[in-house]
Amino acid sequence: MTNERRDADADDVAWLLRGAHTYILSLPPLERHIAALAAERVPIWQIAQEARMSDAAVARIIDSVIAAVSGREVEPVETGGLGADTDPGVSGGYDPEPFGNE
Repeated sequence: MTNERRDADADDVAWLLRGAHTYILSLPPLERHIAALAAERVPIWQIAQEARMSDAAVARIIDSVIAAVSGREVEPVETGGLGADTDPGVSGGYDPEPFGNE
């Protein structure tokens, strides 16, 4: 991606978020702070350092705010950490019935 395209994307995000000031004020404090910084064209890496979180986490928050103010749906992504169940789905691939009930 070229610098010109990145600048245009940042301008688009800032313009959209500035127009959503009322919505941003309704967010929890951390999300509100991140969205306000993004509206001022602060780079994601800088917001992440200030918020002490990963760039990806900041980008997800910004994307969620943009989706909410633009009417775009966001599909939740199921993730797991170390030792997470690798079976698909919310139920982890297990039957909802307790073990031993057949």
